[in-house]
Amino acid sequence: MRSIRHAFLTRVRRLSAATAVGAVLTTVPAAGAHADDCDQACQIDRAWTAQRQNSLPRTPFYDAPSPLPWAPLGALIRAEATSDYVVANKPVKAIRVLYHSRTSRGRDVAVSGIVLVPQDRSRPAGGWHVVVDAHGASGIGVDCAPSLMRNLYHGDQMVRFLEQGYVVVAPDYAGLGTTGRPELVNKTAEAEDIAGAVRSARQAVPGLSGDWVLWGHSQGGGAALGFAERRLKRPEPGYRGAVVTSPAADLPTLAAHVATTLPYGGFAPLLAQGAADSNPKIDVGHLLTPVALARLDAVRDGCLGVVTAVYGDLTKSTLVQPGYYSDPQFTRYLRDNSLGRQRVAGPVLFLQGGADTVTPASVNAEVAAGLRRAGSKVTYRVYDGLEHDTYGAATGIDDGAMPDILAWVGARFATR
Repeated sequence: MRSIRHAFLTRVRRLSAATAVGAVLTTVPAAGAHADDCDQACQIDRAWTAQRQNSLPRTPFYDAPSPLPWAPLGALIRAEATSDYVVANKPVKAIRVLYHSRTSRGRDVAVSGIVLVPQDRSRPAGGWHVVVDAHGASGIGVDCAPSLMRNLYHGDQMVRFLEQGYVVVAPDYAGLGTTGRPELVNKTAEAEDIAGAVRSARQAVPGLSGDWVLWGHSQGGGAALGFAERRLKRPEPGYRGAVVTSPAADLPTLAAHVATTLPYGGFAPLLAQGAADSNPKIDVGHLLTPVALARLDAVRDGCLGVVTAVYGDLTKSTLVQPGYYSDPQFTRYLRDNSLGRQRVAGPVLFLQGGADTVTPASVNAEVAAGLRRAGSKVTYRVYDGLEHDTYGAATGIDDGAMPDILAWVGARFATR
């Protein structure tokens, strides 16, 4: 255990220069980013208000059959058309899907998601090319599914692919939206959700081509790399490669970073509870302080903005116990679900913001190098001045690099 703790503390020292200035693991401003005199209670109230205003009612569509009869991965349970979503003040039509996936232990589980189809053009000859969106961290509460958010969580970026004439398939991940436990950053479970989403979309929407590209940011970037690992052993037809942006890949480093850097403290209980939901042998009470444990209702009910605000004042010894750095089950979970040590199915376009304060370029440069050493076909690019996400005056990696992302995706579909 001493060596594990030493490794964690080494990572903390290495990241000490990467001070937090307001980004979080997805497109939500940090709790401390307000320019007015709004104190923490005010910030929490604002976060709950924003969550409620952006939430859609959770309907019976999301209720998985009980008991859930076994079916193959990706088998469609049900689908429905909806026009509930609004992006840039414009309505966006979509098809919700509920489909069969697998947990990290191989058990059948229902997962929700959406399929977006271009509305301004006819289906091309050969069918619609598909981009699968593995989203960044949104929380682990049932209401934190992007398909239950009016703006689709990052719908402005998803629409950029629609404008190119691509269908977008976006899984929520198991436990978000529908029944089940969310296995946060579990690369095995998330890879199954991605594969199942592609298969279910073909049943729900006629006319999709056989080719598809995977795009993942932050947590979703790790999920995308996890899928690319999986594909070497379990090929998925039509996969043409992946774009990953600032992925959460080196999980021990990330866990140390968020536990010691304001205002990222909310990610520590998310990681701890998500790991415990995946592995019941992990005891959150050994990882978090009593003060942090007393606020866990926010993790269960609130999404990322709320969790960030609720834990915005906690860091280091006020947030985590020594077990957070040494508990064998938790540290093994982080290590086993990290990426960068094994070869992945390529090609992979790996994009990183040079000003990223959540997953710093120094860390992901090592991840990319590890992938290459393992024999992966990886193109790694750093974009000076780009943050993890867009907030305030900062531009995030996905927005800043979107022209290059779209060009690469187009080239993958054009290559035979």
